[in-house]
Amino acid sequence: MAMRMKDIAHTFFHQRLRILLIFSLSLLLLPFQSTPSHAASPPSAPQYVEAMADMNQVAITWDPPGNNGGESNLNYTVRIWNLPPPTNTAAFASCSTSQLGCVISGLISGTIYYVDVIASNSAGAGAPSASKSISPGATGKPPSNVSATSDAKGLITIKWTPLTSAGTGVFAWYTAEVFTGTDIGVGSYSGYCTSGAITDSSCFIGGLKLGATYYAQVRTYTSLGSGFPSFPRIKIVAGTVAASTASPTPTTAVPTGTVSPKATNSPSPSSSSKATPVPTGLAANSDPPQQVKVVALSKALRVSWNPPKHSGSLKILGYRVEAFGGGIDALMHECRTSAKVFTCTLKNLGAKQVYNLAVFVVFAGKESPSSKIFRVVTKS
Repeated sequence: MAMRMKDIAHTFFHQRLRILLIFSLSLLLLPFQSTPSHAASPPSAPQYVEAMADMNQVAITWDPPGNNGGESNLNYTVRIWNLPPPTNTAAFASCSTSQLGCVISGLISGTIYYVDVIASNSAGAGAPSASKSISPGATGKPPSNVSATSDAKGLITIKWTPLTSAGTGVFAWYTAEVFTGTDIGVGSYSGYCTSGAITDSSCFIGGLKLGATYYAQVRTYTSLGSGFPSFPRIKIVAGTVAASTASPTPTTAVPTGTVSPKATNSPSPSSSSKATPVPTGLAANSDPPQQVKVVALSKALRVSWNPPKHSGSLKILGYRVEAFGGGIDALMHECRTSAKVFTCTLKNLGAKQVYNLAVFVVFAGKESPSSKIFRVVTKS
């Protein structure tokens, strides 16, 4: 009996020792055990796609998707179609890039094309953006002799030589923009201003960071869409009171990142900025935009509307949304769209700021009466 009790005690000791060893080993291996990671999902569609046409080429830019699928490194594919997508035919041309823009050349002047953009990550491709129509050669040449200057407070004035022709379309407005990068698709978009007469030659951009370096370009909007931007972009330092070097008259030279058409099987809301009020005539016989709706976002306002019931027999070129802030942000903000786009987002606004907002119909040299004025507060 004593021997049996001794065997039981011996067995019990070894079992406890084995459990202790296993527990200790598991603690030692714990730092080397990887925790399960969340699988990526395909991203949503790129935002704010813009197509800008030259004689035989198109520059396409966009903002990243609102949902990147859990991965910050995205690739993009731009497709140009002869027919509005979705279609069973192959795309006429395409380009792929990890940047936010590219240029596709070798297109046929006067032909209507359709452009969309797809974002992809390791989980695959997301849904395409809404397609945009564009016609190379129809929107005239880019503005020339672009220059930029800054005052001590960082207000940048951009000048250009006015156009003598808007191509086969009707002139709508000039847009001057500044970026943090030197080339199409490089650097982030930082602000813009507009000017509403074909004889205008300047506008100014405020709200930029003092001491920061920016690169400016100018392009023309007509009833047929956006023209190709001036090139090269003009370097300017906000707050440095010194003239920039004017750009040369645009030539047939193409920015880097250009591709020619290749077969593959596989006008828009614009971002807003502190901008220059645009002096225009009043189209008194036109109705204002109808059923305007405003949604407050974080430092932004999303606006939508319906076309006017009557335009007074005038051709609608687009729409303009303007918002005036108060207190800290007292400058005007605006965004513009083409005639077939009825929504845009005012970005770069103050947090929890009050803005008075209205929407206008844009004609050649004229605007409709204002829509109802909305008083809105942005979110933080």
